[in-house]
Amino acid sequence: MISPEYQTLWENYPDTAVVFGDNPGPSLIRLLLERRSRRIALFTGRHSVDETGIFSRFARLTAEVPVTTVRFREISPEPDVETIERMTAFLRAENPDTVIALGGGSVMDAAKAAYLVYQAGGTVADYFGSDRYTQAFPGGNPDRVICFPTTSGTGSEVTLYSNIVDRRLGVKKLISDPAIIPACSFVIPDFAASMPRAVTLATGCDALAHLIEGFLNIGQDGRHAAANDWALTGIRLIERYLPEALDAPGADSRAAMAAASCLGGMVIRYKSTGLPHLCSFSWFGRIAHGLAVVMLLPAAWEFYLGRPEVAERTMLLRSIFPGDSPEAVVASFRKFLSRCGVPESLGAFPEITPELLERTARSAAENPMKLQLAPRPVPLEDSCRIISEILRKS
Repeated sequence: MISPEYQTLWENYPDTAVVFGDNPGPSLIRLLLERRSRRIALFTGRHSVDETGIFSRFARLTAEVPVTTVRFREISPEPDVETIERMTAFLRAENPDTVIALGGGSVMDAAKAAYLVYQAGGTVADYFGSDRYTQAFPGGNPDRVICFPTTSGTGSEVTLYSNIVDRRLGVKKLISDPAIIPACSFVIPDFAASMPRAVTLATGCDALAHLIEGFLNIGQDGRHAAANDWALTGIRLIERYLPEALDAPGADSRAAMAAASCLGGMVIRYKSTGLPHLCSFSWFGRIAHGLAVVMLLPAAWEFYLGRPEVAERTMLLRSIFPGDSPEAVVASFRKFLSRCGVPESLGAFPEITPELLERTARSAAENPMKLQLAPRPVPLEDSCRIISEILRKS
């Protein structure tokens, strides 16, 4: 099992109480008793937590507490606006005092959005964007979800983000608001043991992208003193343990990847992701999100190197991805991805068409904040050309 010393990392995180390890029972019971929980709304995916036995294990964890659990399980891998509406109606009908998300990033994102709408009123569309709830209800303090992640990658168990699909427009939309940061998360490495290899790869790559994108984002270094340490620790864990998790998963690799995923979420809570995440927002259903962002990262990183401070920061990773220059470090990172089985180019995915790439480049200007927050800021008037070149190289 991963060294207990990593537990101190969660203690530096002010937003979510993280319980890490395979024996969460006493902590969960104590939490439910402290909250005086009587009725839990449990959000899950449709089948996986039943087929893997995770739902049964969760039920045993709560058996010692006098609570009633009502379950909503119709959450697809890409939750959309209509799903959030159904979840909100479920909450209004059941009137729970505690909401728990048991699942991967999609389940956690959906639960965070639905619980906010249930408490605040309106529709989910009212909260798309940055701090829409916080601005509308200054001083508001809504109750927040409790998370049990079953994959190791999104970090949604500790973030202020919720990605929801707007099928009418064919894009994912983002809620970004401190009001939806989970109150408590139980990171149980064994809950992710059933992930198939493809999911392990995609989610591991998602976590790696979060960690590296945040680490390179020098413009936000001052937002939390420990964020870069979290990033370095997580990157080292993934470089060491992702190949093992893919080919011969055991307790050590599962624990390491669960820890790295959580660290990645902690990093992007304070340090924004960059151009890879910007580009991949409208690619849902065509390519796994984690693969998309990690495959875009080398070309975006090469662009970032045009800022000397990013080149200097890159050299701090040379002990993980060996290289005598920033460019060599990026090349070493790409070799690591290949070793893990990440395709060499987006050309491996027929759904990523030239027309889609052109639309992606043109639409980048619609997100000026993301362009400005990139490790090397992108001028709005030059965004189409720069993004096009990153996409071409990818």
